[in-house]
Amino acid sequence: MTESPSGTTRRTVLTSAGIAGAAGLGRSAPATDDAGHGVAVGKPGESVVEFRGRITQSGPTGDVFTSNGFLIDVAGLRSEDLFAGDPRAVGTALFTVRADGKLTARVLDQSVHALDIVGDLSVFHRSAPGADFKDPGSFTSGVLVARYELTLQDVLAVFAPAKGLPTLTGEMRQTFVGRVSGGDRFGAPHRLLRMFATGLGTLTNPVTLNAELEIAGNWSVP
Repeated sequence: MTESPSGTTRRTVLTSAGIAGAAGLGRSAPATDDAGHGVAVGKPGESVVEFRGRITQSGPTGDVFTSNGFLIDVAGLRSEDLFAGDPRAVGTALFTVRADGKLTARVLDQSVHALDIVGDLSVFHRSAPGADFKDPGSFTSGVLVARYELTLQDVLAVFAPAKGLPTLTGEMRQTFVGRVSGGDRFGAPHRLLRMFATGLGTLTNPVTLNAELEIAGNWSVP
């Protein structure tokens, strides 16, 4: 989630069907028997998901965040499970993501700004490709296989007028566990993950601090 060259967010969490409010996630519940194997699970220090997405920052004060994206690598799944052919892009993706968040704090400085956000993120498994960034509703098609509460920090480094480089970090706690088409569970109950993402932000309205952001990143096991 990015903000303006004169303002961005510091802890950014997405809430709703994609990145629902949960400030301060705390520690994860004891590990289940999925630790180290399965879909989107792994051992401490391992990356279990890689993703690509876009975030829209809107609202009268830039306090609303909406994100759509797709998964490009998932522990326990093959490339053919993730994409229906080439190229590996949004149009062929079979696992899509929707996230929504709300700004909880903002600190603006000269060229480095910080935002706090809380929200939730949902993962959907499509039976066929068809997601399109021009159609936000297409990212919630399919079967819900996972949902996470998120608490993120977004630090934005402004490098040019209306342009910034965001760095998003934070925690994800899994609140819903579904199954992919093969029958395996996606993730594990109450599992805590770390999110990291970076990309490019563009300010679209300097008065309302609305912005658009392209990001890519990963989820890892603490």
